[in-house]
Amino acid sequence: MAKRWVGALGIVSFVWLFLAPQPAAAEASDPIAAVRDCLKRNVPKKSSSQTVHFTSYDRIGGSREFRGRIMGKTMGDGTRRAKLCISQPNEMRGSEVLSIEVKGEPPQNFLYTSEFRKAKRVSGDGAGGSLFGTDFTYEDLQRFMQLNRPESSERLPDGELDGRAVFIVQNKPSDPTASSYSKVLSYIDKETCVVLKSESYESDRLRKVLSAKPEGMYFENGVHAPTEVEMKDVRDQTRTLVAIEDFDVDGTLDDRSFEVSELGRHCR
Repeated sequence: MAKRWVGALGIVSFVWLFLAPQPAAAEASDPIAAVRDCLKRNVPKKSSSQTVHFTSYDRIGGSREFRGRIMGKTMGDGTRRAKLCISQPNEMRGSEVLSIEVKGEPPQNFLYTSEFRKAKRVSGDGAGGSLFGTDFTYEDLQRFMQLNRPESSERLPDGELDGRAVFIVQNKPSDPTASSYSKVLSYIDKETCVVLKSESYESDRLRKVLSAKPEGMYFENGVHAPTEVEMKDVRDQTRTLVAIEDFDVDGTLDDRSFEVSELGRHCR
């Protein structure tokens, strides 16, 4: 179980670690390298597990909730997988979403529900659809769990966010038809290597803003995670809060539970 740590700076990370100093020459030749290395170091070596509570709000204030676990796993071939497993409410219990990293291609998505009783591949426009009525899509879950996507990255001029000096990184999909977004901007705290905010654009119009609660974080085996994040849909004027109730890094997670054939058997 992760320790909750509140530092003097009170900055939250998604799952990213401190930025190690990089030689000036290396940064000049590849300005994105320092940021990339920082994010990579803070990905759990083996696995992660978070108990989460989703609350989604519509534009008139109505809400719906569900609870579950978000898990990540590094497989034997070095690729990573992410899974959302729902435990409450009862009518959604046992539903699962599995995203599988594929080298050189966008991650593959699979959905299992107790109604269908089998795993269904979600591709194309379906991957941009709402995830169980939240403001997250399948692609948003992949990005939240740091699954690799074929994209180009560009370090934009550094800036400041809420009084913090930040790196600003822009990602664009290599294949525009393989993503719901034309670009994603990430604002990364220079001192702590925390992503304070990300902005996702559709046809260069802002669509989603993901931000982390600015107080407190979990800290486990060198990995930081937020206690709360919020996804806002700017166009639809809706939002989803995700409260992270615990956080475990490099615990025991069976590889089999991240196989498509096993969906529906391990989610309780």
